[in-house]
Formats: sequence, C-alpha cells, structure tokens
Amino acid sequence: MAEIGATLREARMRAGIDIAEVESRTKIRAKYLRALENEEWSLLPGPTFVKSFLRTYAETLGLDAKLLVEEYKFRHEPYESAGAPARRRAGAGGPTSRGVRRGGRGGRRGGGAFGPPKRTNLLPLLLLIVLIAGAVYAVYRVSKKEDAPPSSSAPAATTPAKQPASEADAEARRAARAKARKVVRLRVAAPRSRSVYVCVRDARGRAVVNARTLEAGERTRTYDSQRFQIALNTAGARVTDGGKRLSLKADARGVVAYEITKGRARRLPEGRRPSCTR
Repeated sequence: MAEIGATLREARMRAGIDIAEVESRTKIRAKYLRALENEEWSLLPGPTFVKSFLRTYAETLGLDAKLLVEEYKFRHEPYESAGAPARRRAGAGGPTSRGVRRGGRGGRRGGGAFGPPKRTNLLPLLLLIVLIAGAVYAVYRVSKKEDAPPSSSAPAATTPAKQPASEADAEARRAARAKARKVVRLRVAAPRSRSVYVCVRDARGRAVVNARTLEAGERTRTYDSQRFQIALNTAGARVTDGGKRLSLKADARGVVAYEITKGRARRLPEGRRPSCTR
C-alpha cells in the first residue's frame, strides 16, 4: 500500500482543493493537515488525535478512513495489548521482522524502539504527596492553637483578676460550712426601743462579747463556735443562729441565760451563768 501521507496528498490534489479549504471543512488546523500528509507524526498532539484527524481527513476526501487508520496503527502502534509485539505483514513496509525481533530484545532491555513501555516510578510522587499533607496539617495545628482561648496556665499578668464574691455569697458559704460542722453562728441585736446588756462566751471560755451594752437597734457581728453561753438583761433582744431566731425566755428576775449548741438552747441556772467584766 502507498504511504499514508502520499495517499492523502494525491486524493486532495485530484479533488482540486487546497489545505485552507480542507481546514475549513474539517476544522483541523492546516499545520496538522500538512503534518498528516508529510507523516510528521511528532508534530501532532498524540496517537489518539492522529487517528481522529486521519479519519476525518480521509472521510472528507472520500477515502477509506478505516483502512488508513488501521494502516497507521499497523505501522506505528506495534503493541496492541500488554506490551506484546504485533505481527508484521509481508511487504507492508517499515522495519523487517528481524528488525522487530531486535527491537523486542532492545525493549526487554529497556532501550529498543519497540520495547514494552517503561514503568513509572511512583515513589517520588507519593513522597511529595506525604510532604504536602504534613505541611497542611502543621499549618492547621498552628492556626488552631492561635485561635484557641488562653489556657489556665497562662501568666497571672495576662489572666483577668477574679472578681470577689459578694458579701451575701460569702455569708451563705460560711453558713453552709458552719452547718456541716454543727457550728453555731451567733448574732445578738438590741430591740429598736431600748438598749440591752450582753455577755457571750464561746466554747473555749473566751468572752467574745464582754459586758457590752448594745444601743437600740444595734447588733453584734456573727460569732462561730460549737457552743456559746449567753446572758442578757432582757428577753426583747433578738438572738439568731445562722439567721434563724432562737426562742429565749427570761427568768423570774428578767435575766436571759442560756447555753446554745447547734439545734438546742438550754437554760442555765444562776450558778452557771456566764460572767463578763468591763
């Protein structure tokens, strides 16, 4: 069979059309059409495009497109599958069968024109992918750390000062602790109409209120102890344990004398009443 390029060129010339007209009909650039006619396969994008351009060009000129494509595949694509060499037809042109055998041996050594395609080493590509993934992960961790709120271990200078609890909250916590320890939280307040004499001793015998006179409406601070002994000169005073008022009564002489423990108030006889001195 005649050369592929020569066949195309002769058919075009017989039809009396030039390259520009073929380009307009086929939408194939003129430089590719000339490459087909000159069999300059290296100037074409690749085997797939070569076969597509060849088929379109042949059909435009009224040639047997299938025959030309098969001839191109036979001459220039000797490996049809899995790298196995295709058989040559006698007298078809191109390398002889002996040349094919030499090319086959060269292919097995990796240097022949018709040898099996070289295997691509994917290891460098895999290493590059791993490095890129590691870099992306490192950037993500750094950005996440920068966006995170400061930890509790940050220097005291950068940590906002803790706001002090209100007096009511502190009092509530002290009351809760006192209740758990069975501690009396004693406070004495004078009635609004008159003053009151107060003497209070704690469990250690200390005079926490030492013969003090509370003026009308005045009150003591809160004292904590597991036991108190208290003496008042009037039953009108308000005595509380943790805010809860105790019911204390005066004796026949108008004296209020009690020993107070958690949940209990026991009246004291005259000989056991607490004494305080100014």
